[in-house]
Amino acid sequence: MNTTVTPPLALTGFFDVIRDQMQMCGYSPHTIKAYIGQVQGFIRFNRPLDLKKITEQDVMDYLNHLVESGLSRSTIDQAVTAMEILCRELLEGALDLSGFKRPLKLRPDPVVLTSEEVNQIAVSTENPKHRLMIELAYSAGLRVSELVEVKVGHLNLERLMLYVPGLGRKSRTTVFSEHLKDALIRQIGAKDKDHYLFPSERGGMLTTRAVAKFFKKALGASGLDKLATPHSLRQSFTNSMLDQGTDPVALQSILGRKTLTSLSPDSKQAA
Repeated sequence: MNTTVTPPLALTGFFDVIRDQMQMCGYSPHTIKAYIGQVQGFIRFNRPLDLKKITEQDVMDYLNHLVESGLSRSTIDQAVTAMEILCRELLEGALDLSGFKRPLKLRPDPVVLTSEEVNQIAVSTENPKHRLMIELAYSAGLRVSELVEVKVGHLNLERLMLYVPGLGRKSRTTVFSEHLKDALIRQIGAKDKDHYLFPSERGGMLTTRAVAKFFKKALGASGLDKLATPHSLRQSFTNSMLDQGTDPVALQSILGRKTLTSLSPDSKQAA
């Protein structure tokens, strides 16, 4: 490991250069801050250090140290990107990662809710629109991004069907429960067919973050001890349909998915 101490002023100038380069590449302030933090971590790990003598092996040693420390895959990925930026500036070349093994991505099991639990969450919200959104997301098996994109013209109230445009995915048609029909009629009101069914306060498309926010509030008010998210509604719909004997191939078409994952609610661990 190098032993020459890098003067603080030299480090400050170096960080300024990296920051300027990332700004030119269009990185957001939040991303720039995160990557600078990763580079600072590398500097601390190799201290004392002469920036001019940094080697690719120093970088690989640092990345392997992060993996051995048990950090998450997302943190490692962030560190790798930061080190790639570092190497471009100092070594004027790409970082060779051929011998680097990243940790596997650990995907937590999705939380599955029963129909009673979904109703418990829905009735816990004070806003009728939010309640209907929760119920429709569950009843139609919608992704959150699809829920906020629903327009009046996508609904066929007579046939209880909902058209889901592709927007980067294959378009499809799903179904929804008849008991939502009256609430949907009230929600439509005087809206034109091109209007969003669940508009924001400004009349535009509601954000997925806003949905996550009111769902979390409703979940807390419901008293349920589960780490559910809006996406849990879609997985719960899948389980419910499979339990009712729905043909898996037909269900894949309704959901717009290539594969299905069935999970028993009883196997899910409460939060």
